[in-house]
Amino acid sequence: MTLSLREKRRQETAFQIHKSTLELAMKSDFEDVTTDEIAAASGVSTRTFFNYYANKEAAAIGQPPAFTEAQRDALRDGTGPLASDLKQFLQSHMEDLSKRADILRMVGKILRSNEKARGILEGLLGAERRVLTETLLTRVDNHQTAASLANNVTSAIGAAILLWEDEDDMNLDTALDIVWDGLIDASRILSCAKNVEVQS
Repeated sequence: MTLSLREKRRQETAFQIHKSTLELAMKSDFEDVTTDEIAAASGVSTRTFFNYYANKEAAAIGQPPAFTEAQRDALRDGTGPLASDLKQFLQSHMEDLSKRADILRMVGKILRSNEKARGILEGLLGAERRVLTETLLTRVDNHQTAASLANNVTSAIGAAILLWEDEDDMNLDTALDIVWDGLIDASRILSCAKNVEVQS
């Protein structure tokens, strides 16, 4: 989809506000940063700031990269085992996230100390989970199964980012591999428990 010039400018301004918010938060306590300061650092008016973000916490979170239409199509139309297609889906998304590794680290610092920011991010992730659930319903015929898979996938992204933030010499791909292996092992344990229940 080709964006109009106006939409490109909107996205650029939103990102500039987002980045300025994070840079100010890295220099001093985020609680002390004001929307007036963010607007000035972004080169916009305070009124313009509020045209883009409801508050400074929303500006700190910004707009995390969404699952793209191409990624969803690849998952929807995949012909391999669903687990393999889901891993490829995650790897593709992690590749997008790694392009803004510096932003990820700054957002992570905000999230560790600000409950309101965590709530905003959870709301955005909830919307992505719903989109992913609908995509997965083309591969599985049970809504609860699709929702559980979507929840596990989005949780795996968050867990991989946390692991990557805590390990200085680890990249996002390696962090995802570690988290994915843990998720597969957990699935095996649950599958064994289900088989035991059926046999009882």
